[in-house]
Amino acid sequence: MKKKILTSLLLIGLMASGISILAPASYAAQKLTRKQKKENQYLETALSAFEMKQYDTAIEYYTKAIELNPTNSESYAKRANAKYLLGNYKDAVKDYTSALEIDPNQENIYYNRGIANTNLKAYDDVIADYTKELEVNPKNINAYLNRGTTKVMLNKFDEAISDFSKAIELDAKNEMAYYNRGIAKRCNKDYKGALADYSKVIELDSKSADAYNNRGVAKYYLKDYSGAIADYTKVVELNKNFKRVYYNRGLANLGLSKFEDAILDFTKEIEQNSKNDQAYYDRGLAEAKLSHYNSAIDDYSKAIELNPKNADYYADRGELLYRSGGDLKKAEQDLTKAIELDSTDAEKYLTRAMIFCKLKMYLVAIDDLNIAIKINPKNTEAYDLRSYAIKSLSGQGK
Repeated sequence: MKKKILTSLLLIGLMASGISILAPASYAAQKLTRKQKKENQYLETALSAFEMKQYDTAIEYYTKAIELNPTNSESYAKRANAKYLLGNYKDAVKDYTSALEIDPNQENIYYNRGIANTNLKAYDDVIADYTKELEVNPKNINAYLNRGTTKVMLNKFDEAISDFSKAIELDAKNEMAYYNRGIAKRCNKDYKGALADYSKVIELDSKSADAYNNRGVAKYYLKDYSGAIADYTKVVELNKNFKRVYYNRGLANLGLSKFEDAILDFTKEIEQNSKNDQAYYDRGLAEAKLSHYNSAIDDYSKAIELNPKNADYYADRGELLYRSGGDLKKAEQDLTKAIELDSTDAEKYLTRAMIFCKLKMYLVAIDDLNIAIKINPKNTEAYDLRSYAIKSLSGQGK
């Protein structure tokens, strides 16, 4: 069986702008009526409570202000901010909408509603909000960044790259714009472009472990395994507890056939995250390459224990049992389970056919080889083994 190295490398999540609570300007100074003075008292109390992170109290007093003056868009906007920070995203969206109904040309309200809609996963509404915000304020860099981030989530990578590029036009030193554009380019399989963007982030911030990690990922996909290892090693220097960096470096060491180094990295990853089934599996691959068959089988078994739905784990354990002279019936059971989980892989049928031939079960071996050839008509090994099985079956009948 052709080995399949799992390459689901960790990519740091998109660094969307935080919840910048941006509110419209306060009332201009004017001679106030008694009702307006009362409203201002409520607004001052609400603002004080908000600044002390007493959001429930802030909501209470913004509500009182709204009851006195339901035409003040600022009160709705600020109450929405408090609701957002309490995680009440639906009501926050309603309040932002009320503010916009009163004054549709306010800056930052569309932006904040876009953030709230992001938490509701209403991504079409999110894009509409950031687009509207940019109509009101075409220099809102955060709106470009967040709209680009949302487009990445929707797999609209070209559009996302355009948004991040616009943010860079507005601020050539915006690390987040380069960082997020690098992610969009990597998702778009433009690994060289992603590498360039992460390098720019590192130029702007030489201590960015995230950028070194993601540049290592880009180098990995470009098969620059040595370069990837150098970047991952830098990540470890900056933050030895960085999530999955040892796993990523282990994959790069596998790419260079540095199996002992790979084993050390996967072991370190397992020490940090004992639930990482991929780390056990890939350590098993490295152990098998060094003919440490028992250790490899133990690692495959642990990977299966953690993730019993992965067909490759069973397939590789079964193949190793077969090739190392282990229990052939157990090897057959593993391949049968692998095929049950993934019936589209010709290699799995071919491997089980090899086991059947070893057990002199030629008829079922031929059945498997017929399926393997149907899936992949260019698999010459399957044709050769089928010829051998047919001849052997004829010999049994004499």
